[in-house]
Amino acid sequence: MNDTILEVKGITKHYPIVAGVVRTKPIGWVKAVDGIEFSIRKGETFGLVGESGCGKTTTTKLILLLEEATEGAIMFRGTDVFSIGRSGLREYRRAVQAVFQDPFSSLNPRMKVRDIIEEPLVTLHGFSKKQREERIAECLDQVGLPPGSGSNYPHEFSGGQRQRIAVARALAPNPDLIILDEPVSALDVSVRAQIMNLLKELQDRFGLTYLMIAHDLAVVRYMSTRIGVMYLGKLVETGRSEDLFNDPLHPYTEALLSAALPTHPDTSRNEIVLTGEVPSPVDPPSGCRFHPRCPKAMDICSHIEPVLARMEPDREVVCHLW
Repeated sequence: MNDTILEVKGITKHYPIVAGVVRTKPIGWVKAVDGIEFSIRKGETFGLVGESGCGKTTTTKLILLLEEATEGAIMFRGTDVFSIGRSGLREYRRAVQAVFQDPFSSLNPRMKVRDIIEEPLVTLHGFSKKQREERIAECLDQVGLPPGSGSNYPHEFSGGQRQRIAVARALAPNPDLIILDEPVSALDVSVRAQIMNLLKELQDRFGLTYLMIAHDLAVVRYMSTRIGVMYLGKLVETGRSEDLFNDPLHPYTEALLSAALPTHPDTSRNEIVLTGEVPSPVDPPSGCRFHPRCPKAMDICSHIEPVLARMEPDREVVCHLW
């Protein structure tokens, strides 16, 4: 039985660089995402990590249909979301929800909490007023907020409580997949663990599936079942969370993990310092995009792009070393 919920196939997003004022014409392209592929299975958390500007957020925008892909396909339960009709699009928007990074800006300050949670129910489901009220109370309870909080405005809550409201809004239409875009990075350290534990509890309770975007590797390790590592618009390695952290295969993954804070101050680590700057996505290097900074680069890396190597069922790497 195929338990894959979402499959990204060769998805590409290139933004034009235009010249001129009246008659604009493209003079180049920003290759934000360049032919990446991964799948997400029911009930798991797939983490997507990489440096700022590597294409993580653009990938989520493509999945949420906030951007139009240049090439490729996104398959939801076996159906290409770029070719579904109006009814299929309505169902997709119900099934795929998002929790964004900043709870201070992702909630409408002019709307009461109950109206914020009710909004997707009105636009997607057409529930009766009584059913919507029951669902609002249910969602507030599921995220640990009292029923009376629905009458308040977002500014009356702390950062952690606002993120709970954002989670409640995402839960309201009973989604199959929730995209978590840096869900705890804007919160105090003391609150982060509470929100992460809430997300894991909800996942276990309702069988939710998550796509998690984060730069904090400790958060990704705690939350994720499998992880994909991106560099300059490309996916360079995927694998199960513990396998990837314990035995990284790609030199970039090694460098990324070596730069992370250790889980214990006495833990020894081999610090890898990368030379140079991240190349521009306008004119990425030939061959392997990481080769100008790679401490293990070979001659072949500069002119031939490496192909995907499947090391085991859940382990893939794009590198000439393998």
